[in-house]
Amino acid sequence: MKSKTAFLFLFLIITLAAASCQSNETPSPLSASLSELSGKVDLKQAGAENFVPASEDSRLEVNGQVQTGDDGRVRLDLSSGTIIRVAPSSLFTLLANEEVEGGLATKIKLELGKLFVILSGGSADVETPSGVASVRGSYMKVEVDPETMDIYITCLEGTCTASNPAGTVEFTNGQKVILFHRDPETGNWTAPTVEPMTPEEFQEWLDNNPEAKELFEQAMATITALAQPTDTPIPTATTTATTRASDPSAAGGGACFSIIQPQSGESLPKQGRVTFEWEEQPGAELYMMTFIDPNGNRATIETTGTSAEKYIEILPAGGQYSWFVTAYGADGREICSTTPITFTKPQGDPTPKPTKEPDPDYQPPEPTPEPTEEPACNPCDEASSCYDPMLCEPG
Repeated sequence: MKSKTAFLFLFLIITLAAASCQSNETPSPLSASLSELSGKVDLKQAGAENFVPASEDSRLEVNGQVQTGDDGRVRLDLSSGTIIRVAPSSLFTLLANEEVEGGLATKIKLELGKLFVILSGGSADVETPSGVASVRGSYMKVEVDPETMDIYITCLEGTCTASNPAGTVEFTNGQKVILFHRDPETGNWTAPTVEPMTPEEFQEWLDNNPEAKELFEQAMATITALAQPTDTPIPTATTTATTRASDPSAAGGGACFSIIQPQSGESLPKQGRVTFEWEEQPGAELYMMTFIDPNGNRATIETTGTSAEKYIEILPAGGQYSWFVTAYGADGREICSTTPITFTKPQGDPTPKPTKEPDPDYQPPEPTPEPTEEPACNPCDEASSCYDPMLCEPG
């Protein structure tokens, strides 16, 4: 009897453990809490007939919708950990969570407007009228043009994918893709292509997403741009020797380091990545890169290494820049600065939205001739095809 009871008890434990493991594998229902509301923001839960005004304590359930007015903005924190920022004049639906290989996949649908996806893990798919945009890793913007229904996608960081019936492309940090809507006349789709993001698109991320600013500071630079030129002197060959720390041991007894690249006087492109590199300074724990634009404004970037690959778009002005690097010890004291060198770059011109290339095989339909009206039949007119004297009155 005791052995039978023990067996049943053991069976119950195994059953409960199996049920627990199974429940852990089942994705939790997707929901989102709303915050940082401004302007007109409405929501509609699944099954509801009408939108209602949203508030800071509102929660959106799966298959629910959020709609923003011309001045409306809202942040949604999904139960999956992902953040979505919805721009004005937008309409989107929260669809589902699904278990996929490598993590949890979140699905949402954007019908109008613009949203920014800040992913904390797994992946996110955004369904649109002209295709699907996906991101794994980090930051993606999806925008639906209300007139053309073309989709503009920027990938600030991570691995992004864009697909429509004409093809699929993968793109990454600092790149963008346009998914053109199907041509209503030919029924054809245009295959997506990858292009670099413009300076305006980088700025759009910074203007709309505090999270992106933090990322930009960490991954692309900790930038401090002053509105007016500073009075801080630029190091020169004469002042370099005097800017060393008074403690010779902090600098390891060596001379101040030098810049390796870009070389002095080099011309840099207006877009893309550029590698800035310098020698290692003994005793240095931190390096501060300082850029001075043609107007005297400064931007500084901190790093612990002896090189930094940055998007040149972080320096938007065109003309001649000077730059130097300052080394700091573990105690935070300045060790010394390199001799400054110069480089030039073009002004980052705004890039207009590209237009679709015409289809060379498309032939416009032949114009349909206007129908001609037949003259009214007159049975009393001998020239008429329906002439019948029996129907005419005498005289």
